[in-house]
Amino acid sequence: MNINRPIVLRALLLALVLPLLLALPGRATAQDAAGAFVPAPCMFTLDLGVTKPSGEKLGFTCGYVVVPVRHAAPDGPTLRLPVAVRRAAGSPSDPLILAQGGPGGDAFEVFSILVPSSSVAASRDIIIFNQRGTPYAEPELTCPETDAVLADILAADTDAGEQLYEDALAACHARLLAEGIDLSAFNSLENAADVPMIAHALGYEEYNFYGVSYGTLLGLHLMRTHPEGLRSVILDSVVSTDINFIAESAASEDRVFGQVFAACAANPTCAAEYPNLEERFYAVLAQFDAHPVTLTLTDPDTGRDYPTYLDGRGLRSVLWQLLYVARMAAVMPKLVTDLEAGDLRYLQAMWPLLVFDQLVAEGMYYSVVCAEDADVDPAAVPLNNLRPEIAATARDELQSFVETCALWHVEQLPPSVDAPVVTDIPTLLLSGRFDPVTPPIFAQAAAAGLSHATVIFHPTAAHGVAFQDACVNDIMVRFLDNPDLVPDSSCLQTVSTLNFVPPNAPTFPPLAGVNSLKPRTLIVFGLAAVLVLLLASAFVVWPLVYIVRAFGEKRAERAPAARRLRWLSRGLMLAFAAVAVVLGLGLLVAIVASLADLTLATGLALPPAAAPLLWLPLALLLLAVGIVVVAALLWRQRDSGSTAGKAYYTVLALCAVALVILLASQGLLLPPL
Repeated sequence: MNINRPIVLRALLLALVLPLLLALPGRATAQDAAGAFVPAPCMFTLDLGVTKPSGEKLGFTCGYVVVPVRHAAPDGPTLRLPVAVRRAAGSPSDPLILAQGGPGGDAFEVFSILVPSSSVAASRDIIIFNQRGTPYAEPELTCPETDAVLADILAADTDAGEQLYEDALAACHARLLAEGIDLSAFNSLENAADVPMIAHALGYEEYNFYGVSYGTLLGLHLMRTHPEGLRSVILDSVVSTDINFIAESAASEDRVFGQVFAACAANPTCAAEYPNLEERFYAVLAQFDAHPVTLTLTDPDTGRDYPTYLDGRGLRSVLWQLLYVARMAAVMPKLVTDLEAGDLRYLQAMWPLLVFDQLVAEGMYYSVVCAEDADVDPAAVPLNNLRPEIAATARDELQSFVETCALWHVEQLPPSVDAPVVTDIPTLLLSGRFDPVTPPIFAQAAAAGLSHATVIFHPTAAHGVAFQDACVNDIMVRFLDNPDLVPDSSCLQTVSTLNFVPPNAPTFPPLAGVNSLKPRTLIVFGLAAVLVLLLASAFVVWPLVYIVRAFGEKRAERAPAARRLRWLSRGLMLAFAAVAVVLGLGLLVAIVASLADLTLATGLALPPAAAPLLWLPLALLLLAVGIVVVAALLWRQRDSGSTAGKAYYTVLALCAVALVILLASQGLLLPPL
């Protein structure tokens, strides 16, 4: 499930482009009745850093399925849902349809990479679809109005930022209504009715369904209202129909932080390295409340910098959202320690992934959630058992949600949607211990009405258990192969406990770009490698020159001062080149070791043994200053060497300066104290 936050999204201006859309191939036309599949080029490409493969390159065929805006009026207005199908080799069995969370999330961005490479896709067709109102659907319920004020929201304090966001959201709502969009048609019941229509449009009579986060709530509605043809269901990070997840959000936050603290306390190494973690965590929040800071967040796609206000309440929200990330619970103790020391580099590297997330259509989110869960009474939500820091803000946050839904104003779904789902459809329910928003108890609640349910608890997972763990993937394969049997889950017994990042593991922010293969980061490292190679050429060039001169014509003796300057210049340059080579090779080994340990990679940390390497850039800076001074002296002193020799030295000096500048651009010039 998604939480209110500014999200950069695109707008579909239907009033301006509708005539053009109707004329293009693959677009909906008058004869595209509900239930039709309209083939089209794949609408998505994936940003994998150095490459941006299309859906076709990933093995998908794509198109749109036409569905009614209101299923009660099948001959009325229609909308189009984007779908991508990846056919299995050989004779495929019944397909697996995948639904993303949010509501409003982009399923293509995640599933088109994770699923095809998993064992789940080996023997069955995979169907990925984006739900109504989400990216690439027609229409999209995106809100570019919030993007327009993003810079102001980030720079403002919490209350002012929330007001700016609410005003932008109101403008988005007004625009969507003016475009004639029936926002009340974008709810879970209409959404669920779309799923069997997608299966039938693609020629399948029987299918399996996988949903994650909100996709599990959608799956439960599907099981209740459209069970025909539904062979089996996998619910990952479950939202139960009879639990208002909004009302439980404060309790879920309190629980997940408590699980992190308890896991550390139960681990002898973590307990010794991070004593009194819970008290220190809340002390850090109090410190930021007393002394808010303004830090700079950089949009990883545009490179634009955003001054961003951060107090204790905002920090707690960011840390809670980061727990969506797999293995983040193992990173949290070190992050708390860094924050105590005023080290914000990890936040500056990871927070932009939340702030500049473009994967959720906000209008879809509010249309769905406000129709189903806006009946929460903030005053009636029990807060007595929550930690004081969380309880202090819980009612205000719930009241803000209620007011936002009053602003968004969609029809309320009937109370029957909140009843438990009762069915005998085979169901596999997956939960992770460190899930920040859909705790394992939600899966237990949903399973109560499912007579043919298997509940799997993963002891180290967070939000979204499937497709990231070979053990869980094998469980899913066994379940899909034979849903009537309880799948063997004994592999989970071998899942190790969390491997916490040690406090002396140096934070290395460029790992964020390396992990995601960002071209900008790779270009910087590539340029640095070229510069190091040029500098290292001195180890070959100068000995060769010495040998040639030794057997060549004797030259006149240089003055002692000139000889000293010459040897000093070469000594400085060779020392710089040697340090640069050691730094480059050392960082390469350390980065490879970090990437091999996913917990270190998640923590943007190098192995502790690499810590001394991060002092070498300071040595390079000092050596570079000396090299520049000596280069100037060489040109001033006539007999200090040949013009060609001085030119070569100057080129090396420029390489040294450029390398220092590159290190500074990555925040590596000075080690954290």
